[in-house]
Amino acid sequence: MSADRYDILFEPVVIGPKTAPNRFWQTPHANGFGTEYPDMQAAYRGMKAQGGWGVVFTEATSVAPETDKGPYVLGRLWDEGDVRNSRRIVEQIHAGGALAGVELEYHASMSIAAEGRLPAYAVDPVAGEGTLPVAHAGTAATIHLSDIARIQDLHVEAALRAVDAGYDLITLHCGHAASLISHFLIPYYNTRTDAYGGSFENRARFARETLTKVRAAVGDRAAVGLRFGVDTLDGPLGLGDRGMRHDGEAPQVLRYLDDVVDYWDLIIGGADWGQDAQSSRTARENHEARYTGGMKQYTTKPVVNVGRLNSPDTMVKVIRSGQADFIGAARAGISDPFLPAKIRDGAIEDIRECIGCNICVSRANVANGRIVCTQNPTIGEEFRRAWHPESFEIAGNRDRSVLVVGAGPAGLECAMVLGKRGFDMVHLVDAAEEVGGCLNWITRLPGRQEWRHLVEYRQHQLSKLKNVTTILGTRLSTDDILDYGAEIVVIATGSHFAADAVSPYDRRPLPLAETFRGNVLTPEEVMSGAATVGERVLVWDTDGYFVGPGVAEHLAGLGHKVTAVTPASAFGAYLHQTMEDARMTEDLRALGVRIYPSSALTPAGADTLTIETLAGPVDAGVDTVVVVGQRVADSALYRELHDRSPEWGEAGLRSVYRIGDSLRPSFIADAVFSGHRLAREIDSPNPDEPQPYIRERRLVNANETDFTLTGPAQSRAV
Repeated sequence: MSADRYDILFEPVVIGPKTAPNRFWQTPHANGFGTEYPDMQAAYRGMKAQGGWGVVFTEATSVAPETDKGPYVLGRLWDEGDVRNSRRIVEQIHAGGALAGVELEYHASMSIAAEGRLPAYAVDPVAGEGTLPVAHAGTAATIHLSDIARIQDLHVEAALRAVDAGYDLITLHCGHAASLISHFLIPYYNTRTDAYGGSFENRARFARETLTKVRAAVGDRAAVGLRFGVDTLDGPLGLGDRGMRHDGEAPQVLRYLDDVVDYWDLIIGGADWGQDAQSSRTARENHEARYTGGMKQYTTKPVVNVGRLNSPDTMVKVIRSGQADFIGAARAGISDPFLPAKIRDGAIEDIRECIGCNICVSRANVANGRIVCTQNPTIGEEFRRAWHPESFEIAGNRDRSVLVVGAGPAGLECAMVLGKRGFDMVHLVDAAEEVGGCLNWITRLPGRQEWRHLVEYRQHQLSKLKNVTTILGTRLSTDDILDYGAEIVVIATGSHFAADAVSPYDRRPLPLAETFRGNVLTPEEVMSGAATVGERVLVWDTDGYFVGPGVAEHLAGLGHKVTAVTPASAFGAYLHQTMEDARMTEDLRALGVRIYPSSALTPAGADTLTIETLAGPVDAGVDTVVVVGQRVADSALYRELHDRSPEWGEAGLRSVYRIGDSLRPSFIADAVFSGHRLAREIDSPNPDEPQPYIRERRLVNANETDFTLTGPAQSRAV
């Protein structure tokens, strides 16, 4: 590999009146901070700029109160107060050497306007626009010809506020079939018969006029572009079909508007924006190229592409092939804000590669959800906890020897951070023959192979830390730990799925073990390959995430006849938040899996279960039941050590902590965070109690010291 292999990624690119320092473009995406939490937003975006991203955008930013998406926390540019907060954000982006961008939108199809209670306007309104229930979203007001100039002026006024705040790039949103601009453009939404409906030129008139007005207003103070959805696709289960096609009108849009934009940000997806933000289960790297890859031929302006771009080699191909001028990414920069710097510095193996789990997407889908990442526990903590993804302070108690028991996600993270904090000796011990814990079987589920990157990244980091020793194939008892000589012990023994089928819906176990005489299995037993699975399998799921559907898909793929039953309203209900549910359901049905949501189970015989559905009882012949239910913390070792605390002094043991699932079974992201938090705070007065973090909020008679880690506005984390 030549030293200059990636030089093309670091070439400056002219964008209208601005010049980007390189080809790395952090695309607009929500993080739960908006303009309401300017210091958190500034630190979050500023970290990307520090990490080498040449262009850093905030998120979708409403141009007026009538288009507010509250209670979702997104950007706003309504008044001078928003300008002041935005200026703080822009300053941090500029401090890192990047151009700052903002995405403006008038989003009629999802404008809840919970704060101002104002009506949004739509091209051709239908109640709820298929996104929200009619009773919640109502019907938008129809845009009459007399309203158009006012709405265009709202875009202009917001753009002027953006340049006043210092933004270099202003994108108008025309993607995901969501904004007013896109609704005018797409015939599915636009059935008007006036000058703004009918022919292509009429439907594109609003976009052209708005872009022209915005560009004239901002002049050379900012570049102006369009985020354009080139294909709304025929989504799973009929979702997302909104009629814009990459081999239809999309090229015409680029040609028609090319002279009034400085750049194009090209994406895919319609009402189902999960087509754009697909997880690693369904989409490989650069998956949008088949739609966006040929668009550059229709424009003379720089083009940005996205599509789970992680590999530097793929990035180079994207540029050299003429597919795009910029590498656009959101999730890759969430997982590793320093991805560009690591490529530049030749530290490719140190990239914390996005695993495509979409836990970040799920938080954006939950009102007021703050961003999290399975790979990067520091994301969102840049301001309130002052955590840096690549910088670690030397621990004040580094001379104490540490034993971490369990090399799953939490234990790996904890050992790695302790090593980077300079501890003289850290031992990471696991009973298994390989590190990874639960990920060793989870990554054997269909489509979850890329989650192995979480383990591989930490393995590589540990291999470079001479003060950390990994010991495998060694099961430690309480006596072993007391004899080990460690001064600090961290228990990270994980959790396991219980086979008793205790349901959170009624807190009672099902009498399956007695009925099926040993043919009741847990996901771990199924995926280990050691258990015998019968021909007819029933998956009972009260966990509600990816494991139940994953096991069902795995077994159906092996030829088993699978029935899936859950008391929840959907099988794997949380997959709706990660935008995987529609595709998962489609795949399971294609494999012949029968799915019964909102149902209960009753044993009816030695090989029969009655499924109590909303439509009535259904008897199912069953050979094996797989219970995907409650997870139980494996905390016996921790409890035994505390029961023998009088022996600690003689053993030289000072403290024992537990992290991850052994403390509280939850998301893998939470386990990683738990291990990271303890290691970051291991030299605090009481590491068991999380240290105070800054609460960014309005305080009466506040001053800047209220928002520092040493100020009076600290809050105890829970």
